[in-house]
Amino acid sequence: MCPSQTSGGETTREAIIEASYRLFTEQGYHGTSMRTIAARAGITAGSIYNHFIDKEQIIQAVILKYHPIVRVLPHLSEVEGASAEELIRDAAYRLTKEVESAPGVLSLVFVELIDLRGKNFPELAQTMYPQVQRFLEKVYASGEIAHPRDPVMFFSSFMGMLLGYAFAHVFLDKIPN
Repeated sequence: MCPSQTSGGETTREAIIEASYRLFTEQGYHGTSMRTIAARAGITAGSIYNHFIDKEQIIQAVILKYHPIVRVLPHLSEVEGASAEELIRDAAYRLTKEVESAPGVLSLVFVELIDLRGKNFPELAQTMYPQVQRFLEKVYASGEIAHPRDPVMFFSSFMGMLLGYAFAHVFLDKIPN
């Protein structure tokens, strides 16, 4: 395959993922058809199958690219603070800013949790666990928090806290004083 075909194929695949992200966050997973995705991506309905087997494979690609946790993970290596509280606060701040900068990202979380019943979460967790673990090592190094007996439970609690903070921050900002 020549390089121009490869980059054209990658460009089309990215257009499908981008169009799907917009549609899933606007209409939900079940309200979006393959035909609608193809139309929004500017391709024929049949050509979408050159890149994805089905809509489920598309939503997996969308989640692995746009989920707020995936988007914030690179920022965890930049977190600063002298204490565990400062490190966690900075991580929460960065997550919130990432959520605010990406329109529809909270809708994507709801699509994953409600429409798909968390089906993609195991793969998502597997992707993010090593990066979060490195961040947590910084928190442990502060000496204020001991290594937990069950690091997976601590990991899930930490991620839940960050997502809860982001949800609350975004929704509370919309409430008039």
